[in-house]
Amino acid sequence: MKISLAIPNHNQFDMIQNTIERLGTQTLQYSHLFIMSDATPVDTQGLPENIIPINNGEINSGRCGNRNSVIKPFLESGDDILVFIDGDCYPKSDLFIDEYAALATKYDLIFCMREHTPIDNIKKPASDLLTANMDQLWEHRPIDYTDLRVASGAVEAWNDTNDFAERVDLMLTGMIGWSCNFGITRKGLLKYLSFMQRTYGYSELFDSKAFRHGWGYEDVAMGIDAMYAGLNIGVTENPIVCHRSHERSDGLFDHVKGRHMIMDRYRELQARLERWHHLRERIFTIAIAGIALVAEAFLLQM
Repeated sequence: MKISLAIPNHNQFDMIQNTIERLGTQTLQYSHLFIMSDATPVDTQGLPENIIPINNGEINSGRCGNRNSVIKPFLESGDDILVFIDGDCYPKSDLFIDEYAALATKYDLIFCMREHTPIDNIKKPASDLLTANMDQLWEHRPIDYTDLRVASGAVEAWNDTNDFAERVDLMLTGMIGWSCNFGITRKGLLKYLSFMQRTYGYSELFDSKAFRHGWGYEDVAMGIDAMYAGLNIGVTENPIVCHRSHERSDGLFDHVKGRHMIMDRYRELQARLERWHHLRERIFTIAIAGIALVAEAFLLQM
């Protein structure tokens, strides 16, 4: 099984170098490592041949456009799995790629979890405060750097049910799909892109039309779209990436607007699904009635 890794880069070259070094100690090595960069090109000097820079021009194309730029080279590579790991993260274990390879035999899409490094002497909002346990902050207790999806019980709840509606609710409220740390199989990706083309009229992993400006909810939208596309989704506490705390350099997304966008997206997808179920029931009813008429005519001729 061949695995490609994709690192979205947003002027985080110092962090990415450390991530590449950590990936070099994996027990199962990657086939290709794609580094997608906006604005500032990746320095290719001294990079191994299987580390492939994707430079998206001098103008920032946005998080969605930057991440989507890996899709075509991945599909052309012939590899079996595409694993995204944020530029400010690194694998906690040397079994990181092994664990993804094992999970990819069962799932089309795998969400992994994050642990956060402590905050120290920073003035701007810390990136990990978005997923840390905020209750502890309000209660003037030290912040727990466990991923909120684990701390809140969302991961356990996901794995305790197979009910579609309950899982959609967890995707919406538990932020299962938060953060660009996940793996998707070639088969799952092609199925997803086909769904996106049918539903929205363009084949993208991250919806650059709806989420071009700001960031944060394109990940959640991808998870919701994957559910309605029929992908088999695995949510697991392993593999784990370690997320380096750092000051936000790109500002924060309007979270009120983001939540409205996500809920509108969900309502439209659910309405489309219900219309399809209704149409399927009508077709089935008409088919049964047609069969009954044919059977009745046959019996009358006997």
